[in-house]
Order: sequence, then C-alpha cells, then structure tokens
Amino acid sequence: MEDLIAESHNGIIHIPIDNDDSTVNNGTFQEPFRLRSYQTEMVEDSLKENIIVAMDTGSGKTHIALERTSAELQTCSPDQLVWFLAPTVTLCHQQYQVFLAHLPAFGVRFLSGEDNLDRWTDQYIWDAILKNIRIVVSTHAVLLDALTHGFVKLAKLALMIFDEAHHCTLKHPANQIMNLFYKPLLLSDNTRPLPAILGLSASPVINAKAKGLQTIEQNLNAIIKTPKIHRSELIRFVHRPQLSKVSFSPSLPSSSRRPAILDSLRALLAGYDIMQDPYVVDLVTETKKDNSYAQNSLNKVLISQDTYCRKQLKTLADRSEVLYNELGDAAACWYLRQCNSKYENMVKISNQQLYQMTEMENKHLLRLLQKLDMGDNPEFFPGPMESVSAKVQSLIDTLVAEAGPEFTGLIFVEQRATVVALAQLLSAHSQTRNLFNIGTFVGTSISLKRKVNIADLAEPRNQKQTLEDFRVGKKNLIIATSVLEEGIDVSSCDIVICFEPPKNLKSFIQRRGRARKEQSKYIILVPDHGSRLASPDSWHDLEEEMKRAYMDDLRKIKAVEEMELAEEDGELNFRIAETGALLTLDNASQHLHHFCALLKAGPYIDTRPQFSFKKENGGTVIAHVTLPISVAPSVRSASSSRSWKTERNAKKDAAFQAYKALHTAGLVNDNLLPLIDAQDETPEFNVSCEESSLVPVAPKMDPWIGLARQQQFCPRVYYKALFNISSVGENPLEMVMLTPCPMPYIPPGVLYWNESKQYIVTGWPLDATTYTDEEITTMRAITRKMLFSVFDTRMHSNKHDFLALFVPGGPREPWSSEALQKWHSSTEGNRPALDLFSRRHTLVPSDVGLIRMHGDVHQFIFKGIRPSGDNEVSEILGLEVIKLPKRRDFLHRIPEASLEKESYTTVQLLDASACYANCLPSSYSTFALFVPSILHRYEVFMMAENLRTTVLAPVSFDSAHLGLLVTAISASSTNEADNYQRLEFLGDCILKFSTSIHLMASHPNWPESYLTVEKGRTNANKFLAKASLAAGLDRFIITEAFTGSKWTPKYASDLLSTESEAKESILRSTKLLADVIESLIGACYVEGGLSNAFTCIQTLLPTEKWIPSSESCTILFNTAPSQPSPTHLSTVETLIDYTFTKKCLLLEALTHASFSGPVELSAASYQRLEFLGDAVLDYIVVLRLFSHKPELPHQTMHTIRTAMVNASFLAFLAFEATVPEDRINVTLAPATHNFVEEPEVVHRALWQFLRYSSPEIFKLQQEAITRHQALRQEILHALQHGRRYPWHLLARTDPQKLFSDIVESVIGAIYIDSCGDLSACERFVKRLGILEYLERVISDGLDCLHPKERLGHLAVSDKVEYVPIGNGEDGGYKCQVKVGGREFGSVVEGLKRVNVETEAAWRAVRILEGLEEGKEEETMEIVEGGDAEGGIKIGKSEGRGLDENKDEDEGDSMKWMENPICESA
Repeated sequence: MEDLIAESHNGIIHIPIDNDDSTVNNGTFQEPFRLRSYQTEMVEDSLKENIIVAMDTGSGKTHIALERTSAELQTCSPDQLVWFLAPTVTLCHQQYQVFLAHLPAFGVRFLSGEDNLDRWTDQYIWDAILKNIRIVVSTHAVLLDALTHGFVKLAKLALMIFDEAHHCTLKHPANQIMNLFYKPLLLSDNTRPLPAILGLSASPVINAKAKGLQTIEQNLNAIIKTPKIHRSELIRFVHRPQLSKVSFSPSLPSSSRRPAILDSLRALLAGYDIMQDPYVVDLVTETKKDNSYAQNSLNKVLISQDTYCRKQLKTLADRSEVLYNELGDAAACWYLRQCNSKYENMVKISNQQLYQMTEMENKHLLRLLQKLDMGDNPEFFPGPMESVSAKVQSLIDTLVAEAGPEFTGLIFVEQRATVVALAQLLSAHSQTRNLFNIGTFVGTSISLKRKVNIADLAEPRNQKQTLEDFRVGKKNLIIATSVLEEGIDVSSCDIVICFEPPKNLKSFIQRRGRARKEQSKYIILVPDHGSRLASPDSWHDLEEEMKRAYMDDLRKIKAVEEMELAEEDGELNFRIAETGALLTLDNASQHLHHFCALLKAGPYIDTRPQFSFKKENGGTVIAHVTLPISVAPSVRSASSSRSWKTERNAKKDAAFQAYKALHTAGLVNDNLLPLIDAQDETPEFNVSCEESSLVPVAPKMDPWIGLARQQQFCPRVYYKALFNISSVGENPLEMVMLTPCPMPYIPPGVLYWNESKQYIVTGWPLDATTYTDEEITTMRAITRKMLFSVFDTRMHSNKHDFLALFVPGGPREPWSSEALQKWHSSTEGNRPALDLFSRRHTLVPSDVGLIRMHGDVHQFIFKGIRPSGDNEVSEILGLEVIKLPKRRDFLHRIPEASLEKESYTTVQLLDASACYANCLPSSYSTFALFVPSILHRYEVFMMAENLRTTVLAPVSFDSAHLGLLVTAISASSTNEADNYQRLEFLGDCILKFSTSIHLMASHPNWPESYLTVEKGRTNANKFLAKASLAAGLDRFIITEAFTGSKWTPKYASDLLSTESEAKESILRSTKLLADVIESLIGACYVEGGLSNAFTCIQTLLPTEKWIPSSESCTILFNTAPSQPSPTHLSTVETLIDYTFTKKCLLLEALTHASFSGPVELSAASYQRLEFLGDAVLDYIVVLRLFSHKPELPHQTMHTIRTAMVNASFLAFLAFEATVPEDRINVTLAPATHNFVEEPEVVHRALWQFLRYSSPEIFKLQQEAITRHQALRQEILHALQHGRRYPWHLLARTDPQKLFSDIVESVIGAIYIDSCGDLSACERFVKRLGILEYLERVISDGLDCLHPKERLGHLAVSDKVEYVPIGNGEDGGYKCQVKVGGREFGSVVEGLKRVNVETEAAWRAVRILEGLEEGKEEETMEIVEGGDAEGGIKIGKSEGRGLDENKDEDEGDSMKWMENPICESA
C-alpha cells in the first residue's frame, strides 16, 4: 500500500493538480495561481453549511475539495477523518494521488477491492489500517460496507466529500450511506456533531427531470450552490464550446459487401449442437448416476441453451455485428481476428480460463473458432480502408476538417469493443493515420472478481500512460467510453465528439465540459432520420427546464454586462490636508494595485487584490476586496461603503475604502504613496552623506590638548602613576609618570625588545600632589635628561614644558624631592669608559650609562668588560656592547623580515680608551626608548575614556574595561592584534537582531517587504556613517598604525599654540564609520549583555524610537492572534521540540504567501516571522562563534556563520530533520490466507506542513526532493567527515528559498510565542542539526571557504573572470572560468548564475590544486529538478578537466567577500 511519504518524500509524483481543473490553471506564462473568488466563495459557504458545489467541468472543483479538506483537518479533532468518495475505482485512484501530493502533512489511504476488504472481518484490522490516517479515498461501496459492519463509526468522520454527487439517488451506495447512517442520527436526539457534507458535481441531475435537483439536495442533506456572484469571473476561465451536430445516413451495409466471416460466425452459432457442449456432456454423465440436481440443471440448459461456450460465441457474434453496423466490415473482421488470435494464444501458453470455464470448455470453444477462416495475420486490417460505414466516414471528414498542429480531441463511444476497433481503424485509414496519434481509454476495475470473456480480449491494456501522453502532446486524440465523462484528469480539448447521442442530461453536460478550450467544439453524430432525443437541440430544450434552479450562464453574464454599462451617480474623495494629495473613486484601484505590486512577495505569488460581490435586496451590489495574505489581517480586507447598481462602481468603492484604511494604518504616506515607494530626501541627523564611499571627517581628537589646558589652568598639581618595568634576568625598574590630569587605568602590557626578550610594564595610579616650582623644574630636567639620552636630535633645546614627566621612583611610592635632586646631580654629564674597569667586579651593566665613541653619533648599551685571557700582552681594554636600537615601536613584535637586519642583538667589542659613558644609567635610557610606546597606549586609552564619558555616557561601561573600547575604535589598518573586526562582526549581528525585533513590534501592520527595506535603511553603511558623524565618533577612530618613528615629546606650549589652527578634513570610508558603530555595539554587549548593547544602539542611533527587546517581545506576543487555533500541528511541535501557547503563530509560520484558503483559516503568511527568525538564527550562531575559546578570527567566524545559515544548508537540514509516524499495512498471506500486519514508519518533515495554493510550489517540492535524495549521502559524508564544506554539492541541490524560509519562520514563531526565550529557539536549531555541525566545523577545523573566494586566493595577482558563454538552455546561464586569461575547467551551464559560478569555481580550484588532470569533458548541466547532480552541464574545453573519482569537498560562505581581482566579465 503506497502512502504519502513514500511517494512524496522519496520521489516525484507525476500528476498535475486535477486536470479536470486545468482551465483555471491556464493563463499567461508563469502566471501564479490562487483560488479564484468563486472557488473561495464555495469553500467559505461549505464551512458554514452542507452544500453541493455545482460548477462546470474545468472550473476547479478539486481545488475546492483540497482547500475544504485542509480547513477541516486544521480544526477538527485529531482523531477524525475526511472521507472522499467517488463512483469509480479509477477516479478514486486519481483523486488519491491528488490528495497524496497536495496535502503531504496528512496521512492518506486509498481503499479498494484490491485490498481484500471483504476479508477485513476484525475491528483490529480497520483500526490498524487507519492508524495515523486523516484522509481516506474510496468508492461509496467501501464506506457503506465499513459502516454496515460497524468497523467505521460515523462519528469518526469530520467531513464526507461526495465527488460526482449526482449519483446519490435510489439504491446507489452513496444514497444508502445517507439513508441508513446519516439521516437516522440527524433525526434522533444525537448530541454529537454529524460529519459535514460537501458534494461536487458538474451535473446535479442524471435524468432530465427538473425535480432531480431537489432529490439530490434531500438525499445529501445539502443545498446545491453555484457561484452566483462570481459567474462573470467563472466564465473567463470556463469556456463553453460551440454545440453542433453532424448528420449521416444510417443505411445498412450492402449484403454483397457483408464479410463471409460474420455469416460463418452466425451460422456456427445457429447450428450450435448443445449436446456436444462439455458442460452438457458433464450433466448427462451425472444424470446417469441419478443426480437429481444435475437432471434439473440439464433440463434448464436444454431449454435456455445457456452454456458458457455458447455465451462466448453469442457475445463475440453480437459485438462483431455491432461493429459491422457502426464501423463497417473492415473493423468487424479485424476485431474478430484479434479476439480469436489472443484467445488461441492464451489457451496454448497459460492455464488462464475465461469465466470459470473448464479446460474441456476452452478446447471445445477453440475447436469451434478454428472452423472460421480468420486469415494468417491478425494485425492486418482486411479489406480496403474505404469500406467504412457512413457514420465513420462522417467522423473522419469532421476530424480531417478540424485537424491542425495544436489539435486535441476526445471521442466518446458506448461500447468498449468500439473503442479499440475505431482506434485501429483511424490509425490505419489513409485520411487520418498521419494526422493523429491515437490513445484509448475504457473503464477498468482492480477487483479480482471482475469476469472476463473472449470478446474482451481485444480491449486496450496498460492505459496508465495514455492520459499523461495526451497532456504532454504525445497523443492528440483519445477514444474512450463514458468513463472519461466524470472526474478523470483530461486536458482541455479543442473538440469533443459523441459517436452516439448521450444517454441523459448528465452525460450531455459532462461531455460538454471536456471541450473547454477557447473556441472549442462539441459535436454529436446523429442520423438523418433519428428520434427527437438524438438531436442536440433536444438537449438544449431539456437543459432549459433546469434554469430555475441551475442558472443559465450566458443569460446571466449578458445581463451583468448590460447592467455594467449603465451610468451611475456617485463620488467619493479623500484629501490629505498636509499635502493636498487626493484619493478618488477613479484612481483608488490604480493606487491599490500599485501598493500590492510593491509587496515583492516573491515568485509563484499573485499579489493582485481580489474582489468579490454580494447582491443586496433590490439587485444592488456590495463589493469586497481582499489584499494578499502578506498584508496584515487588520487591513487585509475592505468593503464598499454602500451598495451600488454596478459591480464596476462597487469595486471602485471597495478599492477606495481599502486604500484609505492603508493610509490610516500608516502603510501609505501623506502623498498617498506606499512607504516602500517614497523617497526620503532629508538627510538623517541633518548630516549630508553622499553615496560616495569616502566622506570628509573631523581630525582625530588629541587627548593631550586637554592635559595642556589643565596644566595651564593648574600648573602645580600633578597626578602620579607608578610604573614597574621588568624582564627576565634583570632587576625591575620603578618609574613615576606625572601628568596634569589623572590618567586612565591601563592593564599590564608587553614591550617587545627583540624576538626573544620582552618587558612587562605594570602601572597603577597614585594620588595627586601639589609641587613647588623648584620641584617641578627638577622633574622636568630629569625628564629631559632621560629623553634626551635617546631622542637628542628630535628635542627642543629650550623647551621643558612636557605634558608627561618621568622620574625614578620606589617600589611603592615616588622618591622624595631631596632624593630626586641628589639623583639628578649624580647622573649629570659623562665619564671616561676606562673608569669602569676600576669597578668591574661590582659593576651592574644597567647602572652604566650609554656608551659612545669619541666622534661617533652611535650609542651602545654596556653589557660587560672583556674577560681576561691567558695572554695579557695586549694593552687594549675592551667593552662588550650592543647597539642602541633605532626602532621606536616596542608595542609590536619585530616582523620576521626585519629580524636578520637587526644588529642591536649582536654583541660588539669596543676599545674602552676610545669611549665614554653617560652618567645616566642605561636602564633609564632604555625606559626613555619605551616612552613613545607607553604614551601611545595612554593616548588611545585617554581617547577611549573620553568616548566613554561623553558619547557613551548613557551606556554602562566600566572604566576598568577601557581596553574593550580601545579595540572597538581601532581599525584593521592599525595592524593591532586586537582591532574592531571581531567586535564589528558581533555588533552587526546584534544590530540586525535588535532592529528586527524593534521593527516587528513598532509596526505590527507592516508587511515583510516594508520591514526589510526599513531594516536595510537603518543598518546600511550610509545610515550608520551619518549616525557616526552626528555623534562625533569620527574623532575617536584610530586608523594609523603606531610606529614611533619621528616621535617627539608633547610640549604644552606647542599644543596650545596650534589648538586654534584650522585642521584639514580627512577622507574616511563610510564603511569604516559604520563599522565603528557596530563594533561599539559589540563592545557594549561584551561589557553588559544585550540590554547594554541596546542602550548603545539607542545612544548612537537616536533618530529611531527604539523599543527595548523585552518590551518588544511582550508586544509581539500580545498582538499575535489566538485564532485560528489549528489541531493538526502536534507532529510539527514534536519535530521542533516546542509546544506553542498560541498555535496560530505556528500556522502562520507554515503559510506561504500564495495561500488563498478560506478567511476563517487565513492566518498571515510566514514572511514577517521569517524576517524575525533570520535575525534570531544569526544571533544564536554568532554568539556561539564569538564566545568560542580560543577566539576565532573575524574572517573565520564570517565564513562559518554563512556556511551555517545559508539557504541551501538550511533547506538540506529541513529535509533531513523528521519525526517518525507509525503506520500499519495489512496484507493477505497466500499460504495461510490470514491477514498479516506490516508495520511501517513514515517520516514527517517540516516542509510537508507548508500551506500554499500555487501548483508550482508542489512541482518545486518534488524537484527539490529528487535532488536532495540524489545528493544527500555525498553531502552528509562531506559534512561529517570531509575537510571542506560542500558548497558545490549544496549548490547542486538548488532548493527554492521557501524551504529555508519556513525554518527561519518557525524560529521567529518560537521566539514570539516564548516571549523571547532564546533557549527554546536553540532547541529547535539543535534539533535541525545546525549546532552539531557548527561544533564539528569549529572543533575539526572544517574549511568553509567558498570556491569563488578560494579561486581568488589561488589566482594571487591573476585576474579571475566568469565569462558568459552565449545563452544557456531554457534561458539559463552559461560560463567559463578564466584565470589570468587562461581557461580552467569546462563550460558550466545552469539556471542560476550563483550556482553555475560556484560549480565552475570549484572545478577550477581542483585543477589549480593539482587534484585534477587535464582532459576534455562531457557536458553537464544545472537544471531545475534535473538529474542526480542537480542538473549540471559541463561543456568541452581546451583547458584542463576534472576527475570525478577524487572526492574533495569545497566550502566557504555564500555571502563570500568579493576578491578585488575576481569579477564577472
């Protein structure tokens, strides 16, 4: 027993959505589908009461059944069923396939005689077979039998759908279901609700009696309804054919032309010796044994002449005679030969028997038939083709006249034998054989009890492909019995021909409905002198009797058209006082359509407003307009303000009211333009910022100016900071820094002396002290002495007003003034180097001053005295020294390229007699070397402190964490290890997250397109750059790398004198300005969490009225509707590991924008929730990446994040994440004849619960499933064991965005329903497998670099081009990769440029990395729903090829960073 998931999850279901409704699907190319107004009207009426939908064939009744079923299952008890009933097994199987394909969220079961239902005699079998089933499709007899035996209770059914409801009469099983089970409960005091009834019919009567309508209504306890208000729309999609008759002369064939084989057959039948019949022979034998039963049977047979063998002969003779009279002698002869030949073969090669015939009966019948001259070749059509009946010739003439390239036709005949014979005749006839590809279709039964006879052997077999071939154009003419009248999928036809007149009005109407192409024809063949009932005019007369209950389309439409031409007074105006914009009846509809068109809902979605009409007493009309489901429910619909005589004006009024409501809701501005269409020319923050990427900014702030002013204002007060400078193997040096203002605390830092030696600088602040002028003079002199010892050429000789003073200090406190003065005096001047030898045994190298040679400017650091050797003959006394380094940047490690050039690590030997030493110990000179680096650290920390206390004053930011702010304002150009990139990555995510929540809460009526545009505006570099300028952040941004070169001390007089001078503006990129805002948001988050980051956002972007996240979550939850509350989503809740409080949110998350179901169940579409969920998912992934230890580099985080949240990956996981659902199939064991239960597990996936109305989405789902199944093992292997992320494989799956959308929309729904509980969202994210793969990527170092970026890296300086090569098939894209002008790989073709270029880049990378050898390639193509590779086409190339046996998986981010040398030509 095939079930829903087995077919829909593992492969394509090759069926369209009810080609009975194909006309409503026809339209312009790629025109999206939605329920037409008249279909919606019928669904909504069905939700209110039991109805029988009476609509023409081709008007979309199956769409109504699907929507009604979906609506019922969303609201009824989860243990109830919808039972769909159809009159034939063929029709049941077709409709089962439709339900199976289009309602994959529900278990569907097809029950038929093939299942041995008559053997299901235990309740447990029925309970097992219906476990987890919500929709059952069967004939009426199946349900009647189940109800009769009590295996199914009527209370179990929530809805019964009667397809072809006109059968519910007399003793038909449909009527018995109602009379025996439904109506008794209806008339009793039963308190339990009865199942709802929905009937579907194109002909609500079978005979021509008008009272038949009332009978059908009474039998089904329903009211016949047809879309009265929407008939004008209905007629646009259902085309009535031109009715005509073709006359023929019903003359009998001439006896001279009568085939001898027919006479021989008749003679054989007339002379049949009943006593030689094997059955009679057996009875005679039994009577001789005194068998009374055999004697009675023998008497009856001798009187009736009714034996199996004689019946077979008579049936064959009768049908052959009919064919001779209807078609002509050639067809009759061919038919006889076919039946005889197939019967002879059957008897010879198998044990199959006709009826219940014995072997003797088979042989007896075969001997009789062998007496006829059948000819040698049964396939040969005997006689000339022109020997056809006048009726057939009239048919041929009609077909030839109508034939053409686009011809499609259907011929109805009464007899099954006529179908096959006429098909053979037309296929062989000289006038028709080259014009038509003919198929046949007759009624079938899959019941094992169906009796077969010899006359059936020539009937067609294997018809399943016939209708599919007809749909795709392989066949253009079908000959069929009445089985194609009702329900069976048949494409629209140009011509329908009745070979015999229809038997009743039902057949007349049903057949007419098959001819529904524009300008189609409906032809009935009638004899010249036939009865009145044979004339098509008589059918018109009979149909007129139905007009009182079943409206005449043409008359009604004509009346409507005449009414619509009438003039009608009425005027409405709505003027905006502020702008003078005016809305009128005449321009409202245009405005409304423009608004809807800008919703940008995506492909397969019809965003046009839908109008419906309601007739009032007196014949006036009220119009109702419904906007797309992506519009908020509060403004989604509107009605005209009053009733109108014409639909035209009522429609204008409804559009007027709708657009006025949109303005009131803030979706239209005061210029009556949609907000998304309006251009705001006012610069934000009153700061102009052109589109250019470079804008002028203020010079970087100089924090030393503040110190200079303070020194001028209070010259004797200094703030002290004590330093400890230590290194392994050296005594620590204590120093004191004195500044006019308190300095911020900076954490201990590292100073890199060389590649191996480092100094640790630790500082802590001390109290302020007031000094005398003498003390200040001494400290300035000491500072100058130390700095001058290494920076002599860069210092003013007569300036001592340093802003930072440095003096020696003790371990815990500064020296006293006396001690400083004494030390100052002792370190003045120079001394001969030879003096060092007298103290060589107690000499500490750091106490020795810098060494210089007389007449040389180079300075050296003393390391020791040359050790005495065994030979002391030499008079030279040597000094071991190293050169004083020229570098002034000790904050950064020495670049590897500079290590070999540095000579200050090499010990040299100098002649002591030619040198002298400075009295200032070299440890202080070394400290002087460190001063530029130390002051730079203080400078950036002072900037950060200034930023903290000014711009960021509202934000809670501890001064102990200033280093975080320093990082946040340090651009990557500073070459600092800690620049803003990681914080910017975090802040960008937090801003997007906060903005999304804020916009959702602030604008509950805004569609997703509005939210996306507004978020894009507030998060865009342009907007953030303006905010940065307005806040003055440009003054705090550090862009230049510290080198220390050309460093000079800061003099207060210099700073004060240049303070008032105009500074030249600097150009900075808008991205830099925007990045700093995002990095500050990230820093504030690290400092104090989301609330602190939100305060930062409020501070830096003050023009927005930000709503805090917690408050936003409350607003979103409170404004989320509680109704409708679906009952069918418990499986989804299990899948996502979350139970909803407001289940309507989950329903909304699973509602595509194409959905056009009944108003009662029309939640909003998922787009707003997807907008929010996208931000939440990003937030979850980014936080994990940022908090990982050890820290991940910015670019690594970026590539991993994109790998984890790209649409193809999310869609892949959505297909993989399923929950099991138990099913039980029951089969009959051949050996024991007992029923055996076969447990089955069906896996439910999220995508199966998506609500949509576009048939294109069904096709996309099937194509995506096929590609997923073909590639899943390879992708799983790459994700679980590969070294590189499989970007190219995911590109081949090419899922539509809707599959990833519902993942994000569900996340958004969970976030709102849980009032912002991220842990609930994380459970679903974990359930999908995202967190598991994220951990694997990080822990195993999975390379996520995208092939296009990798190719750019491999190309180095060569230019990478993706050169378009002509046009791909079906309007696709075709390209060749070139690196440095040389072709790499082969031409790749596909539908989407991004997928094609990804595949092409991946293949080029494999060649460049030496994974592939050069060779020419076969063609591979990326196509929609194609082969196992997702349809990739590789053309032949002169470049190097690929070896698919080498399995290397590629990866990086779908939002890859564009390489500057990588471009598309």
